[in-house]
Amino acid sequence: MIEKISHSEVAFVSQLMMCKSMAEGVCPYPLHEDYYIRNFHETEEEIAAWVEICKNGLFGPDAGREGYVSSITNMAGLTPERDIFMVCERETDRPVATITGFVRPDGAGDIHMVAAIPEVRGKKIGHAMLAHALEKLSRDGVSKVYLTTDEWRKPAIKNYLTAGFHPVEYDVGMPERWTGVFAEMGIEPVPLQKL
Repeated sequence: MIEKISHSEVAFVSQLMMCKSMAEGVCPYPLHEDYYIRNFHETEEEIAAWVEICKNGLFGPDAGREGYVSSITNMAGLTPERDIFMVCERETDRPVATITGFVRPDGAGDIHMVAAIPEVRGKKIGHAMLAHALEKLSRDGVSKVYLTTDEWRKPAIKNYLTAGFHPVEYDVGMPERWTGVFAEMGIEPVPLQKL
């Protein structure tokens, strides 16, 4: 269940929220031929690689294993080896991007912890791994999928909109914030859905 955030907390913690109805289906997206997607292996080496990827926009540069624990281990309904996906280079097997798609206790799907190292950005890896995670959630039988993001993640927001996600009005100031995002992106505003 999403908790309401008070007006005084909005500037500090409230992220933008988006929702996709799975009745709209999932549009497949091919992954760049130099990469492949696999499930996460919960080893110390893999956790360290995941943290390094997440330092690119989700964690600070000093983040360590505690970032994994707070973002993954403590999430109700999330099983790492089933729900986390890693995008790896074919030639080296090096993990370069990650996405998590899991079913929350309330039965909704959740897209979580989406990140890529800078050198692979622009190769549409985000589109492919989002489609992969949504296909998994479709097989899990969810009817809606939610995610949260930040205003400054414009390429991610564009990817989510393309995949059929819609902005959600769940807190004070959301219409104005979304209006600003659409204006900065130079795209036509999308109607907000109520939570």
